[in-house]
Amino acid sequence: MSQIPVSTAAAETLTDVVTGHGASAFRAAQLRRAVWQPFVVTMDDIHQLPAGLRGALANELQFSTVTVAAETEADAGRTVKLLCRLDDGQTVETVAMETPAREGSRRRATVCVSSQVGCAVGCPFCATGRMGLLRSCTAAEVVDQVRAASGALHRRGLGPVTHVVYMGMGEPLAAYDTTIASLRVLVADAGISARRITVSTSGVVPAIHRLAQEGIAPTLAISLHASSDELRDRLVPLNRAHPLASLIEAGMGYARQTGRRLTFEWCLIGGVNDSMEQARGLRDLAARAHAHVNVIPMNHIDDSPWGPPDRRAERAFLGQLDGMVVTVRDTRGADGEAACGQLRAALEQRRSLRPDGTLSPPRRAAAV
Repeated sequence: MSQIPVSTAAAETLTDVVTGHGASAFRAAQLRRAVWQPFVVTMDDIHQLPAGLRGALANELQFSTVTVAAETEADAGRTVKLLCRLDDGQTVETVAMETPAREGSRRRATVCVSSQVGCAVGCPFCATGRMGLLRSCTAAEVVDQVRAASGALHRRGLGPVTHVVYMGMGEPLAAYDTTIASLRVLVADAGISARRITVSTSGVVPAIHRLAQEGIAPTLAISLHASSDELRDRLVPLNRAHPLASLIEAGMGYARQTGRRLTFEWCLIGGVNDSMEQARGLRDLAARAHAHVNVIPMNHIDDSPWGPPDRRAERAFLGQLDGMVVTVRDTRGADGEAACGQLRAALEQRRSLRPDGTLSPPRRAAAV
């Protein structure tokens, strides 16, 4: 009999399990609360429960569906990258980023979760996209990434998780059921407001329409990366199925339905999408959609012919966005192989980018 993941089990299920061992129903509520304490890492750490009950529950309930296989730090310990190993041996990346309080802004701790093992979208500039797709994560595997990251922050004396972003490995809206189920758990059980959860998509238009009707309304971030279909077809192959006109309209519809401001993400790639023409196109699209623009200078990826823009090009590009609501995201984690896709790529199978933009077959990692 397979174990039930405790983090995503329904309240009724936990009550049935607890009372099935002769304990009072209130023990289930104690268990649900304890699961979200960052210092609780095994069932034995839940000291509110009698020892005998803890042992019995450990046989029926799986305390976590992920184990931390590797852990790196960057940014003086305020960025923590976890390589999370799943029950079948596959691995995904999770990043926790602590941002101290500043004048005019509160302290925040953001966890970036993976929704899939690899990714099928195949964006050639993305380290994860070069791996291909192996499978989607379960809802419990996503939720347990947040719990693992919370524990990593706690061990460093940092505060609780305040924000979650679905921007790690995979396309969240291609793993739709997983994304929705895990979102509901994070809001209901972890107590993280949907306003503080962001779902990033490469542009799965039908799923955007569907998400708008769920009644949970996280922030939607569209990974745009190009303001013309010609360039976006190269950078985001999904654009061939859902071109810019339909994607922007879907995003605007989501914003109208939910009242959430749309975000456009733009990975700024030197000599590829950092031209003044692309910047003006981005400005026009963002103005039309009343969107916030999040510019992320590309991280260096081994074996990739593409990389970050030079400083002059970056300044000129941003200058074209003057007057827009723009955030330039710091490329946190790059100094510790903690930028998205890099840690797993260093330890697992990798794919090489050919000069023509196609991908080679996966090759085996070197023996260690």
